[in-house]
Amino acid sequence: MQINNSKNKPYYTQRNNEIKPGSACNVTAMIMALSAAGWPVDRLSDSAHSQPEDALMFFLCNDRSVRDAWLKVDPSRRYPPNEWHPVLAYDTNLFLRHKGLLGEEADAVEFSERRSLSQFIRTIDFGGACVTSGLFTFKNKKVGGHVVAVVGYKTDEDGNIMSLLIDDPWGDYRTFYENTKGNDIEMPLSDFKKIIRPAGMDIKIGHTIMKFRG
Repeated sequence: MQINNSKNKPYYTQRNNEIKPGSACNVTAMIMALSAAGWPVDRLSDSAHSQPEDALMFFLCNDRSVRDAWLKVDPSRRYPPNEWHPVLAYDTNLFLRHKGLLGEEADAVEFSERRSLSQFIRTIDFGGACVTSGLFTFKNKKVGGHVVAVVGYKTDEDGNIMSLLIDDPWGDYRTFYENTKGNDIEMPLSDFKKIIRPAGMDIKIGHTIMKFRG
């Protein structure tokens, strides 16, 4: 069996982003996860930013409330705000409210440093998607931190999870990113456990994105 919540939906690449394309995997993966969960991401663009991931990044880097949230987790400003998962979750919820797509009663995005595989699967089963990060190997054999969206999964005939389907904003990790198309990449469960942080652990970091209710 295969579940794929991003089927027939647009693929977004960070490579053509106007703002920080080299480090925009976080906001681009978030946009793909929102899209997979049915959120109307086309409504997130504006006259200054034609791509929703650029609009999200601009808001993240310039909104005063997001800046305050960033300084709480990183008062020394060691890393930029888009590289902090809690700040990304806070920013996305605030941005969705700013755009009139989310009320005050609940958040669309929830981040945790302790996500089980079953939580990823349950989120997808309910029409949502997830965002997570890991250490990926690029074509120069350099290993680096990278963020992807988890949008589906495959099982065997007995219902056991065999692989997760990811939308990767940089391309296909299985080719060391020689292939720049990262839509619906099949990540074996063994790779998920090995690559996604914390490496080698069953419990992972991750955002869950609820299904859009309109």
